[in-house]
Amino acid sequence: MAIRHDIQHAETGDQLILQIDQNGISQWKDGERMLVDSDQLSFIYVLETEDDLVYIGLPEPFWGKLSEALTARLPVVLQVAGGEEALPLGAIHSELSYLIENIKDNSNYGEEMLEAVEKAFSAHIK
Repeated sequence: MAIRHDIQHAETGDQLILQIDQNGISQWKDGERMLVDSDQLSFIYVLETEDDLVYIGLPEPFWGKLSEALTARLPVVLQVAGGEEALPLGAIHSELSYLIENIKDNSNYGEEMLEAVEKAFSAHIK
């Protein structure tokens, strides 16, 4: 069963740092894929452990920062709040771009998700 942790804070500098309140990310590896949770207005970045999946929720309040990172092609890393440990999310640009394009004009994700994505990522919708 997958474990979910939602982003608690995001900072932009020369990279986008997404922070969670969970230790142990050194045992996680990049799953290099994303999912959509339209019920929670959230994107999900998939990480893996030896035995399980870890879902990192990227809720709608953080989409502005994600859009900025896409535009500037900033590296995106996951970090434990208050810690030094960081895990690069190497596929986030390609996966997020794919999902944004797929959600555009697609009512299967629900009207609320469609409108939120089109608003937050308008610069990336063709």
